[in-house]
Amino acid sequence: MLDLLEPSALLVDHLPWIDRVAAMVCRKNGVWGDDAEDFASLARMKVIEGDYAVLRGFRGECALKTYLATVVVQRFHEWVRERHGRWRPSAAAERAGPPASELEALVYRDGCTLSEAGERLRSGGRTTASDAELARILATLPARHPLRPTSVGEAPLALRPAAERADGAIVAAETRAEREVLVGALQRALGELEAEDALIVRLRYGDGRRVADIARGLGLDQRMLYRRLDRLRDRLRASLEAMGISAGQVRVALAPGNGEDEP
Repeated sequence: MLDLLEPSALLVDHLPWIDRVAAMVCRKNGVWGDDAEDFASLARMKVIEGDYAVLRGFRGECALKTYLATVVVQRFHEWVRERHGRWRPSAAAERAGPPASELEALVYRDGCTLSEAGERLRSGGRTTASDAELARILATLPARHPLRPTSVGEAPLALRPAAERADGAIVAAETRAEREVLVGALQRALGELEAEDALIVRLRYGDGRRVADIARGLGLDQRMLYRRLDRLRDRLRASLEAMGISAGQVRVALAPGNGEDEP
């Protein structure tokens, strides 16, 4: 169906839609922050993998956006199973109906505290119940253990440092504020680039993909891509510094996520 079209161009054209669907399915299922960003990266790469096998497999039986949305949702469910194994709500949660089953999964599957679970459910429009009301619902459900154990490391717990410092909340707030400023500046800088250039930057510096993988996925010459990335990095550095981002923050923002050596 797409033999006469360039898959990489189709990806660039539909990247905002893929990101939008990924964000929607994450919000619906109470996935936020870094986890949502991780899944968005996986959704993009799902379309690129196998020389755009997803796009080449489109047969025109529905709209391309519908087809891509189905692919993203399926990848989300695979991702959840990879992280947590197969999870089924308890009979008690199913009888109680929403939001009992979602609350059960957030607390017992994902390891959220009650307040974290409540915030996710309310932010996602899944409930208006207060934490106290959710606590009463949770109390009616059987206690469950995570499907996959969490490693606590080798050191005895008694010898571990305290989980929080006295000034931890202040430090965390300052860190979040700095990150928000940096993310906003990056988004503005990316908006100044051509669509394919922006995609390359996201894959390299946002998702930490190897240059060889990006070149293969987008059908580009690897050697030329290194040079192109150098030019894009210089352009982004200038844009970010013009917005008042410090040189140290710029280095962090433009550091490849997987530690691959630069040429």
